[in-house]
Amino acid sequence: MRHPLFDAFIKAYYPPKTFTHPLLGAIEAFRQTLMHEESPLKEALDALVRRVEEPMKVAITGQFSSGKSTFLNALLSKNILPTGVTPVTSKVNYIRYGEEFKLQVHYYDGREAFYGVENIASFTDQRESVEQTKYLTLYAPLELLKEVVFVDTPGLNSQAHSDTETTQAVLREVDGIIWLTLMDNAGKLSEVEVLEQYMDAYASKSLCVLNQKDKFSEENIQKTTAYVKEALGEYFGEVVAISAKQALEARSHSHEAQLEATLEDLLEGLELTCKQAQFLPQKEALEAQIEGYLQRVARIAASDSASNASLLQDSNIEAVLGFISQEIRPQAQDAKVYAIQKELTSLRGRILAQHREIMAAHEALEDILETFEAKAQQTFEALKARFGKELGLAFVKIENIIDKIASEIFTHIDSETRVRYGAQKAGLLKGKTTYIPHEYRVAKIHADRVYKVLFYDEDLIGKMFKQYVKNLRVIQDVVNQENSLIYKEFERAVQGWQKIYEAKTPQDALHSKDAFAALRRFASKAYETFLKPFNDEIRGSYAQISSQFNHLSSAVSFNYQNATEVSVGFLERKISESIKLYEENPSQFPLYQPKLEEIKTRLRTSFHLYELENMMHSRNTFLNKNYDWLMRQFSKIKAEKIAFLEERKALHVRHIEALEAFTCKD
Repeated sequence: MRHPLFDAFIKAYYPPKTFTHPLLGAIEAFRQTLMHEESPLKEALDALVRRVEEPMKVAITGQFSSGKSTFLNALLSKNILPTGVTPVTSKVNYIRYGEEFKLQVHYYDGREAFYGVENIASFTDQRESVEQTKYLTLYAPLELLKEVVFVDTPGLNSQAHSDTETTQAVLREVDGIIWLTLMDNAGKLSEVEVLEQYMDAYASKSLCVLNQKDKFSEENIQKTTAYVKEALGEYFGEVVAISAKQALEARSHSHEAQLEATLEDLLEGLELTCKQAQFLPQKEALEAQIEGYLQRVARIAASDSASNASLLQDSNIEAVLGFISQEIRPQAQDAKVYAIQKELTSLRGRILAQHREIMAAHEALEDILETFEAKAQQTFEALKARFGKELGLAFVKIENIIDKIASEIFTHIDSETRVRYGAQKAGLLKGKTTYIPHEYRVAKIHADRVYKVLFYDEDLIGKMFKQYVKNLRVIQDVVNQENSLIYKEFERAVQGWQKIYEAKTPQDALHSKDAFAALRRFASKAYETFLKPFNDEIRGSYAQISSQFNHLSSAVSFNYQNATEVSVGFLERKISESIKLYEENPSQFPLYQPKLEEIKTRLRTSFHLYELENMMHSRNTFLNKNYDWLMRQFSKIKAEKIAFLEERKALHVRHIEALEAFTCKD
């Protein structure tokens, strides 16, 4: 059990991580669930973090020459974005909060560079060479931009098709849309067609702004506004009429804007003075600049702002800011939560798919191993039955050959007459012993005739054994061929698996390149890891089977004449021994006459037939033993390889369990 001081130490020096937004905690929890992350996935999660932390995005779009840049300049209180009679904004321009005005240019080749805001036209104007520019970010020190990121778009009816596609992509990612159109152009057929094609899905977050109201009477403004609400209401949450020109003039001449511009001029002047001074700048020069600044500030403060406030009110720009605050912001927050949760769910599913795909690769190999073992077991049992009969028939052929030899020996046994002399007394009185001859017939084996018939003239037995050996070789070849087929089928299955996964690459950009590289390396070693152990056992079995078949062939085919001669010699010795005993005591020891069954028994012994019978004609033939041994080896190897695969799968199992348990709710 841990000591309480340990927990206190951990809390003091490693406090739990806190997050400013619940979604950040969900993203971090997901990051921890992954256990590791590669660059594309890390970038995706980092992008989500940025999305949580960044303000809502509002796109400014509309048809050609509707005053988008002027409208944005009015919101920024500064005439920054270029305006013109042609569609000059050809690049997406993100307008974000920054401590100072600056322009960041993002290039297609990955480069980024900062420039002064006065250079913006060089990177957005279609009349300039801007092919290398991907998009722009304009930073401005305006409080409004802490809550809103404005996205200036090329528009939806630009002459360049790529501009329209770019704008469409932006509309899908932003939280709100301001559709800017001219009062005298609103509701025309061309505009309706554009709205039907591009804006149909964004009504809840879209505001229609009718620009250039300063050119029309109040009556015309009201009629046009009412008409647009009636005709285009399905595409927008609200319709307002403004004058971007009046708003820009009013906001750029407000006390705040003038004071800000005056301060900027002072800072630039002081910086220039310091750069021009060879040593320390003259105190008098600095004091003069500061004094001039204070005088300008005083004049601005004393000026009448009533007319400027009236102009700002007439511009109606506050209605736009009100819609952003009251309509877009609440939806944006809900949409952000939903979108990020949805994206986390998508990321979770995509990473799960990766681990399941790699798991499936290992499980496919496990299935191949299981199938191979079951098929081998079934095949071996069938082969045991099949070749048990084949070997039994081969053994019967040996028995038939032995029967033939026995019959030939028995046929060439006849008898010959012999004389023995028995002692007999001549008379009772004289006591004289005489020897009387007694004829008897004894068995005689004509061995030369036997050998001549069996081995020399016709070589009958030699031919029979040659056929026996030939039959054995046929059995041996079929046995090894069947064993090879079992392995070849397994080999084809493994090689088919290897062909698939040796070239496997991630199809999803978020999937781990390292994980798939490891899978390809693993697949490339399929022979060494999986095929070779089984092939080695098949080869070992082949060697054992070949050795046993060679023994069966040589045991009889190379020794049949000698075994026959040994058997005949044995019978002849037994006849001789019986004659000797008979002559010594004929009443006790009979003469030996070889019988056919006795000859067969002797030949069986000389041919070691009882050993061959155990190998060839029993329930446990040498082939049965070999198949049983081979099956045990296969099962052992399979179990080892399954355990190896399960170990490799374990990491992916942990990933899958963690990801399945993860909830994307904030």
